Amino acid sequence: MGLFKGPRVVRAVMVAFALSFSLSGCLSTKTYVDPTLPTVSRTDLRAPANPRSANVLFEFRTKGNANARATQEVRPMVIQAVEESGLFSSVSDTASVPAGSQLKVVIDNVPVTDNAAAKGFGTGLTLGLAGSMVTDGYVCTVSYTADGTTTETVVNHALHTTIGNHGGPDGLAPMPMQQALTTLVHQMVFNALKDFSDRRLFEEQ
Repeated sequence: MGLFKGPRVVRAVMVAFALSFSLSGCLSTKTYVDPTLPTVSRTDLRAPANPRSANVLFEFRTKGNANARATQEVRPMVIQAVEESGLFSSVSDTASVPAGSQLKVVIDNVPVTDNAAAKGFGTGLTLGLAGSMVTDGYVCTVSYTADGTTTETVVNHALHTTIGNHGGPDGLAPMPMQQALTTLVHQMVFNALKDFSDRRLFEEQ
């Protein structure tokens, strides 16, 4: 399933699931993107008349600690979202390349569901009959620097994952983990860029 092989909380309970895996194969997991964050498209952004080039610096963190593997895997998703925004003439992820502006993106995966490991252990012991749902929170901090001025914005988002026999959030359709993560990253980046765009930060002063 790509980067995480399930969200962080799912990885955390894999040991607790060992018994049920050995007896019943693999418990099913389903991932849902939280619907709270507004959906932003390219048409919602104010495209500057003379777009600047941008260096995009990215780091993924897990509970505040740098996660090099996740950074490597998620970086292309961030770069793609910035490119698709149409707000920049060119986008580079190499700081050494001269550019007219810099966009720094930090995504921190933080705990939301209490006792995720205990819930997973209970699911494992019942071979998935009880089921459980855990939530991963993501805090996306984006700073934009141009003409010597830096502006920052913060976007919060979440993924919900059901394990075993447990229904998902009402009205939401499950996604494959990789698709859910890509959607989550895209929505966070676009919401941050819309905030900057609404403040006309991308327009030359």
